[in-house]
Amino acid sequence: MLSLMTPLPDFRNLGVMLRVLLLPLLLLCADGLLALGAPEPLWHWLQTALAIVPGSLLTLALLALAQPWLARQRLGPLWALALTGGSFALCQYALRGELGQAWAAPWVAALAAALLLHYLSLRQRALSPALAEARLAALQARIRPHFLFNTLNAAIALIRLQPAKAESVLENLSDLFRAQMADPARASTLAREVELARMYLAIESARLGPRLRVAWQLDAPQDAALPPLILQPLVENAVYHGAERLAGEVEIRVAARLAGGLLELALDNPVPDESDAASPGSGMALSNLRERLALFFDAEASLATERRGDRYHTRLRLPYRRAAG
Repeated sequence: MLSLMTPLPDFRNLGVMLRVLLLPLLLLCADGLLALGAPEPLWHWLQTALAIVPGSLLTLALLALAQPWLARQRLGPLWALALTGGSFALCQYALRGELGQAWAAPWVAALAAALLLHYLSLRQRALSPALAEARLAALQARIRPHFLFNTLNAAIALIRLQPAKAESVLENLSDLFRAQMADPARASTLAREVELARMYLAIESARLGPRLRVAWQLDAPQDAALPPLILQPLVENAVYHGAERLAGEVEIRVAARLAGGLLELALDNPVPDESDAASPGSGMALSNLRERLALFFDAEASLATERRGDRYHTRLRLPYRRAAG
């Protein structure tokens, strides 16, 4: 069962909040079905809702407010159970005129909270750092072979005529591979992700020439914490599925801004006509990014894509957190 030494989940995380609220909602639905045969089913269901909903909301609010303090306590789960029981007891007392003097709700709520914490503990164990690190390492290792071959061919072509540029291409390639092999559980920053994206684009510019243009609009804190290699796969997609398949000058736009406590990364690039079925792409890079975002931020991050006319738009939103150190 629940250990008092079990690390607590982040009660400020949207995914955890939704899972906490799911239990009272399921109880309400079950009670509504069971009350269908009662003389006054609606009144019975409202009584149950009055006993469950205020205590649940107060519990969630107190757990979110006390999250930093609870995380420092040796017996954090015990304090969380006490907060749950106390919240329901307070609501029971405030609504004693409507609910009567039955005091079973706080004890039942504490027992339900213990079961819920046990479930969240099992889920956290399933997504333990070792497992998450192994999955992230596998996701990060999927660099496209065609990019490596094209880069080496571009460097070979430059060695005689522009040796300094060839050296720069190989240095950028080395830095990108070094980033691929870095600790996947360690957070990166917006500044570092932009730097890696610029390295990748510099390599592609050596191959595609001046027709590849990039417009940057960075209006977000450079110390924003990000999962490693979150931006470079997006610009690689923009080149591989857009710039490479179009003739003439192409422009990729990359923007970053802070809005309402969320860091928003937006990228749009030209794409071939929809009738051109040369290579529609498998969507693997975007699927990998969504999986990595879920591992880092649960339900708090999102990745959306949309085609508008001849341009493809990608928008990534995640919580703004300042990088440690």
